[in-house]
Amino acid sequence: MTDSPDSLFPQTVVSIAGMQVIQASGELFNHVDGGLPMWASHDDRLVRVEITFQATFAEPPAINLGLVGIDSAHDQNLRFRLRAADVTPRGFAIEFSTWGDTHIARASVSWQAIGEAQTKPAPGKAVGRNEK
Repeated sequence: MTDSPDSLFPQTVVSIAGMQVIQASGELFNHVDGGLPMWASHDDRLVRVEITFQATFAEPPAINLGLVGIDSAHDQNLRFRLRAADVTPRGFAIEFSTWGDTHIARASVSWQAIGEAQTKPAPGKAVGRNEK
């Protein structure tokens, strides 16, 4: 059984004056125990994890990613790329890639999404009409 991204990355949501910040951190992958590709293979490899925001943004937010932990083999060069892909108001994907003979057992990341919060009209209120 694999963990869902929601359990891997519990989110904290903060709203300030129409802006929204969502942040989370956790282990992106563990490939050493099962002999999975990042640890046991060579050449180009990619781990992609889809993230769904707990609160929707008005537009695609700015995403900050940070590597907060890595466990790699010491006898090869450490090569990796970490990026946010397919950013929408509802979520994004974290992509971690490596190549050559680099072996990475585990990687942990922290991420932060910053942007305008999605606002919804109150129930029963028409948008763009003056009340009398």
